[in-house]
Amino acid sequence: MDYRDPLFSVIVFFVILFIAVLLSVVFGNIREYMREKNIKKFFDEFEYVKIENLSLDKASADALYHLAKAYEKDGDFEKSLKIYLWISKNYNSIDVLKHIARVYYKAGFLEKAKKIAYRILSAKPRDIETLKLLLLVDEKMNNLKEIIDILEIFDELEVDFKDEKAYALYKLAINNKCSVEFCEDALNIDDVYEKYPIIQREYLSYLFNISPKKAYALIPKNKVFEYLDLFWERNDIPFEDKYLNVLAAKHMTKCDEKAPFEIEVLKNLNGDFADLEFEYVCGNCKKIFPLYSSRCPNCNRLFTHKLILNLVEKDKEFKAHL
Repeated sequence: MDYRDPLFSVIVFFVILFIAVLLSVVFGNIREYMREKNIKKFFDEFEYVKIENLSLDKASADALYHLAKAYEKDGDFEKSLKIYLWISKNYNSIDVLKHIARVYYKAGFLEKAKKIAYRILSAKPRDIETLKLLLLVDEKMNNLKEIIDILEIFDELEVDFKDEKAYALYKLAINNKCSVEFCEDALNIDDVYEKYPIIQREYLSYLFNISPKKAYALIPKNKVFEYLDLFWERNDIPFEDKYLNVLAAKHMTKCDEKAPFEIEVLKNLNGDFADLEFEYVCGNCKKIFPLYSSRCPNCNRLFTHKLILNLVEKDKEFKAHL
């Protein structure tokens, strides 16, 4: 057959196509083999439980998966991790990897959580859930540069992460690490607050350390009791109308204007028998905490904590006077 024959060209074309498909299948299988091998090697670095005489079909994997989730929910991270790791050792699943990363984060093993997160992102670079977890890990490790990188990825993915950006800018500002490239026109803490008023509590807390007069002036009258914990123990509360109820509760003046119940009790006590303690409730998950946190330790939402006032006794005479 003459090589110039059109039939010859068609045969050559199909031969080349067959070889290309064959090579594609072969290399695909090799890649899958190497990927599974790397995953197994990866998990050899972690401790996992050995469960004897159990065939890990889909049903048994699902049962163990739900058991691990129950342990995770109850806070038994050790048992939860061992089961998750064993499932991943025997049953490849990105969802299980996500649980492992999250449990490591909750248990405080930040480097391990970060390593798992990178493993997930190597397979799914646009996984929003894992990027969020990586952001939390870097935040706890105070890796400000990595936080900026992640937020820039969110910008590229067009994910609305305004609160996270505000908090990142706040942390950069108080650490004097703002840069034009990321911070743009918010190069200091005052700029950040002007652009993102949602950080008002954090900004006030900062001001009470460096400029108390400015902090007192900034608090609106209708929010005095929302930020009472920031200045209740201070001895420089100004004698201004919006603070008279607070001063009256400290028996430093008189005020007839109505105030929250706890403040009214303190105002009307004949003696220094009681004081205030503070707790914080998350507006999202409703969990209550003894200390304020910009990010809820339970649900990880930002700027959701609201102040709770609690009356506490200073001495045994308090109960007799209520």
